[in-house]
Amino acid sequence: MIRVQANDASLAWALCAGQAITTALATLVAWVVADKAASLAALFGGIVVIVPTAYFAAKIYLRRGGSQAAEILGTFYRAELGKLLLTALLFLVGALLFGKHFAPLILTSMACLAVNWLMLAVAVND
Repeated sequence: MIRVQANDASLAWALCAGQAITTALATLVAWVVADKAASLAALFGGIVVIVPTAYFAAKIYLRRGGSQAAEILGTFYRAELGKLLLTALLFLVGALLFGKHFAPLILTSMACLAVNWLMLAVAVND
């Protein structure tokens, strides 16, 4: 069993890995149930969640500078704003590219977001 701790970067990267596994499974299901276009939409749905998550983790855990509370909070807010803008942009691109197959895209995104709660439950119960 992989051991993650809520106080270090391993939780963030474990979250990205969990979301990647979820994306792979959803892509495979979409391929089997529907077709190649639906599986590509599902893959992009995972990318819509994984890329902003990795961006946020990198901004928070790889930040340079002091450890004053105001600096940490500012880094957090900037990272969160960047994550939200990146997510909105990726959803827009996904809607434009995969409009006919938007259901697999959004369902995969929702499944990846559910991994956030699963990782929280694992970290809290550890």
